[in-house]
Amino acid sequence: MDRVMSSRILATGDSLSDPGAAMSPRRAFPLRTLIVCFTVWLIATEVLIFDQIKFDTKAELLEQAARALPEPRVMVPTERPSNLPSGAKMERL
Repeated sequence: MDRVMSSRILATGDSLSDPGAAMSPRRAFPLRTLIVCFTVWLIATEVLIFDQIKFDTKAELLEQAARALPEPRVMVPTERPSNLPSGAKMERL
């Protein structure tokens, strides 16, 4: 494996005294990609923050409206209405 690597390095025509000759050339860091990713992240974060603020505002307004309404008065019947025909008699147990 070392022979294959050394033959490839020497085959490129670079001199052995060049320190970068043994390493393959690397592309520059994609700064444009980083800027695009950061911009997308920033926009998404702002959308989430504004959405949370909008939700909190709506929840607060809903709570205020609920407090402004009078308390509900629910009438609970003491006896269950009868579904029997008018001629039938009902006895209590």
